[in-house]
Amino acid sequence: MQTAAGLLAALGDSIEVLKAHLATMDEDKLEALLAVMPSKSIVGSAEMVMLIHLYRELQTRQPDSNVLPFPATKPWGLELNGQR
Repeated sequence: MQTAAGLLAALGDSIEVLKAHLATMDEDKLEALLAVMPSKSIVGSAEMVMLIHLYRELQTRQPDSNVLPFPATKPWGLELNGQR
């Protein structure tokens, strides 16, 4: 069980590093990266995770975007984790 927890922690850290790196890239580089990524990927694969974060980064930069950055804060008075 400790091995699984360690692997999940490492995965979470890697995803945070990926998101931070994508946030530093300019829009042209993000579009170029998107162009070379596979159009189809296996569910749960590293490619799929990267594509999701790449799309979200591009969408959050759109001026009229309604995409919220991760983690979402308490939106519109909805309860999160039993808190208001």
